[in-house]
Amino acid sequence: PWEDSPRRHHLHRMHIDSFWIDRYPVTNAEFKKFMDAAHYRPKDDLNFLRDWQNGTFPAGWAGKPVTWVSLEDARAYAAWAGKRLPHEWEWQYAAQGSDGRLYPWGDNWDAAVVPTPTRGRELRGPDGVAAHPKAASPFGIEDLVGNVWQWTDEFIDEHTRAGIVRGGSYY
Repeated sequence: PWEDSPRRHHLHRMHIDSFWIDRYPVTNAEFKKFMDAAHYRPKDDLNFLRDWQNGTFPAGWAGKPVTWVSLEDARAYAAWAGKRLPHEWEWQYAAQGSDGRLYPWGDNWDAAVVPTPTRGRELRGPDGVAAHPKAASPFGIEDLVGNVWQWTDEFIDEHTRAGIVRGGSYY
């Protein structure tokens, strides 16, 4: 709202109210508890929990971040858990802090602190949410870069409505 036209880079300072954010993304085990307790089923289930079989996640995936959920699914989980999705600026602040760093862990790319990229046609599935503690942000938030895309609240103005994702996948 402070710009008269869309721009790629924004030079605008803003005040961010205090907020809480989870240390890790929602895991398959946490999402399964929600599914079982709330008897949740999305209105549009195309690709919903595509990695799961027979209503549950693959063996060994309890601590991996849940994937193949829509913005509506993420909101439903958050509401059930008594939370909300972060605004994109809250997610960015939690990831980078206030010192202008490029990555949660600092200014230099470090391939050793993020999941190994996959470039082939077969996806192996994400790493566990606590697998890369050296990539934590200044606030101790983990698993922010290179594992899975993460939903934030959507952007809405007079002309546009869009879901905003942050983080990035290992693919």
